[in-house]
Amino acid sequence: MKIQFTKKEFDIRNMENLYFCNRLITFIFSALLIVFVETELCAQNNDQQIAPELVGKWCFINLSSNTADAITNSCITLNADGTFEAVLDRKMLPNATSFGNLQDSDYGKWWVSSGRIFYNSNSNGQGSFDFQKINHPRLENTPMIVFNGIAFATASAHDPW
Repeated sequence: MKIQFTKKEFDIRNMENLYFCNRLITFIFSALLIVFVETELCAQNNDQQIAPELVGKWCFINLSSNTADAITNSCITLNADGTFEAVLDRKMLPNATSFGNLQDSDYGKWWVSSGRIFYNSNSNGQGSFDFQKINHPRLENTPMIVFNGIAFATASAHDPW
């Protein structure tokens, strides 16, 4: 026995199928959006990598030829967990404005990307520095990091670069 639907019943059944398809498309779109957002957040976290060789305490050292090559109390500590602490005596630094957003005493998160050290200060937001790894020109086996042209020598155990 063949069941025949009236035109009205047929239209109602088509509308139910269309409603189901629209809900299915909406669900698939929402799921893809959630996956995309989570992937982006994970990618951002993975991009913020520290450089393990930079972990430690680094203090300003005046490289002028007429100085005693003594490190000062202006130091930046880069921790292995991606946090940093900076204690800067700007009177000692040759170009104190090189550390723009950092306060004389500051802390936050740090990471390395494309030859730059980036930071997110809890009090002043984000910024970055050019940096180079060099060895001290006169003190054998003393590695240094040069941030925006200002030299910081290791104050913790580090092998020369």
